[in-house]
Amino acid sequence: MNSLIIDTDFETDCDDAGALAVACALADAGRIRLLGVNASICSPWPAAAVRGFLQVFGRPELPVGCNRSRQDTEEYRRHASRSSGLLYPREVVRSVSPCVAGRNRLPDSCAFYRRLLEAAPDRSVTVCAIGLLTSIAELFLSGGGELFRRKVKRLVTMAEAPFPEGADCFNWRMGPLAAETVLNRFRGELVVSSWGKSVMTSAAHCPAGERGDLLRLIYRISGSGDPEYRRSSWDQLAVLYAAGELSDLMVPGPEGKLHFEAATGRHRWTPGDGKAVFLHPAASDEKLARLVQEWMDRACTSYSGITSKRF
Repeated sequence: MNSLIIDTDFETDCDDAGALAVACALADAGRIRLLGVNASICSPWPAAAVRGFLQVFGRPELPVGCNRSRQDTEEYRRHASRSSGLLYPREVVRSVSPCVAGRNRLPDSCAFYRRLLEAAPDRSVTVCAIGLLTSIAELFLSGGGELFRRKVKRLVTMAEAPFPEGADCFNWRMGPLAAETVLNRFRGELVVSSWGKSVMTSAAHCPAGERGDLLRLIYRISGSGDPEYRRSSWDQLAVLYAAGELSDLMVPGPEGKLHFEAATGRHRWTPGDGKAVFLHPAASDEKLARLVQEWMDRACTSYSGITSKRF
């Protein structure tokens, strides 16, 4: 069973919420040991929304990290500003419970990582980063790189990064210095999960109840109010692979070395010395979508509460 930490931006796209729901369902089914969730955006709202989300999905005790110190890039701030009507964290907090908004209740991301990793056996943790690599880079730059390398056996990073070289569309591009720090310094198993754009899923028909209603709220906001909004499933596929659930459906390519250059925003994979691999689909988009949808639905059916009117 994989011990998993999820690192998410949880702000500008709803597939983060779908992925977190999938992770909770995997943990409920005994497929993973979910250690904690870090919110990488420098704002109290994504972390507070993660905490509220976990409260609804039956894991109020799960550690949540909050990026308090590592400022977002100007490019990310412009993107968030342009997408202001599609951001869901504040609405999640208001809908679930205002008390989860207390920023000081949540540890800083570096303290979060140190606490979880120091308690873990060596090479026992998988980190699945479905957002920017900001918090992991901050840990590296604050003297925690050796701890991360010793405890983390695999880092799965979701990025729309073409193989073997090119430029990522979002997660690395929005935090290039962070991506350079982590991708060029981590020497463990590095998995780039870039597939999912054409794997479309939705929260529209997830089972009724508090969990399904919250997921629908998030997808509806991200979809400009469309209750049937369907979205790409990049993050869900990354989480499923990190959990060991896609061994026959997403396959790693050959090992090699990955280098990222912050100044240009470009990466290059070269064969040979290194443990970096890119995932490639071994199943149709439709089959992958069915699997993702099944886990999203399962996440919403494992709660026995009555239908909520809050969302």
